[in-house]
Amino acid sequence: METNKERYTDDELVVQFQHGDKTAFEQLVYRYKNSLYQYILSLVKDEGAAGDLFQEVFISFFKHIDSYKAQGKFKAWLFLAARNKVINYWRDTRADVSLDQTDEDGKAFLQEVLPDDSPLPLESLTGEETLEQIRKAADLLPPRQREVIELRQYLSFQEIADLLKRPLGTVLADCHRAVKKMQQLLRAQQVAEENL
Repeated sequence: METNKERYTDDELVVQFQHGDKTAFEQLVYRYKNSLYQYILSLVKDEGAAGDLFQEVFISFFKHIDSYKAQGKFKAWLFLAARNKVINYWRDTRADVSLDQTDEDGKAFLQEVLPDDSPLPLESLTGEETLEQIRKAADLLPPRQREVIELRQYLSFQEIADLLKRPLGTVLADCHRAVKKMQQLLRAQQVAEENL
């Protein structure tokens, strides 16, 4: 059953909340509870930590509501806040973690931290590959490319560029390289399976 609040944009809900309407805040939490939680969970791979970080994002928003300026970028702001909370989480738990790593250590970090079970928006990889094969190939990507693939499930390329403070062309190139690398990995995997 649709409520009246579901018809409002994020910014309209933010303004309503700034004027004291607590149901507007509840609607924002409800609107992003699945996608934001899944994004955080994909980075920390711990349901308890993901739940805590999800709450921290909205607690921070709640505390700083008066300073938030509605500019049509609430979703991007939420994902940036979540990314920052995850970075702080990893900084507190492991000193050697960076989402911008691209070396072999970065691949090891990625395989340890990022999920095996989150769907990826890779329309160009919908041929004979199974979702499990796609996930395994994604695990082998450098963290920078994997993060763009993960964020692309929820944000536009421009929103990702804004969130990561990278030029749009760089984000597009990272995504293109990620898809090409995954295609190579999937072809190699297929050849290996055929030779068994």
